[in-house]
Amino acid sequence: MSAGEQFYNHIEKSRKTFIIIATINILFFSGISFTYVIPGLKGFSLFFMVLTLFMYFLAANIFVGLFKERIWFVFMLCIILNSLGMGWRLWLEWGEFSLIEHTDLAIYIGYPSVSAIIIIIFYISGNSLFRKKVNPSSKTIVS
Repeated sequence: MSAGEQFYNHIEKSRKTFIIIATINILFFSGISFTYVIPGLKGFSLFFMVLTLFMYFLAANIFVGLFKERIWFVFMLCIILNSLGMGWRLWLEWGEFSLIEHTDLAIYIGYPSVSAIIIIIFYISGNSLFRKKVNPSSKTIVS
């Protein structure tokens, strides 16, 4: 059994724990990172962008183990969690001068949408790789 199969089996055995991990991951990193990952805006950091992409990759792989073939559910869940994380950060720091550049309708709508699309891309690629390893196409000879 490969490491990937062991990871997904572990996710299936403790679903609640991994749902909590993925939820906190997306909430926390969408709240923290949205001021650091948008190129061209004040505060952009390549380190935070790579870190956020890695954490979204981790969350997407957890979703592969939790929700098989439920792409729209995962997409809507990601939009909601990204929006809540961003809203949490804006609520905590309302009126901060550093957030002035990030208080734009395009960012309010665009960041959760783009983040959810990135997670879905990771989800689709992880799902297709997982399906190839678990369900290899069998060649049957029909006579």
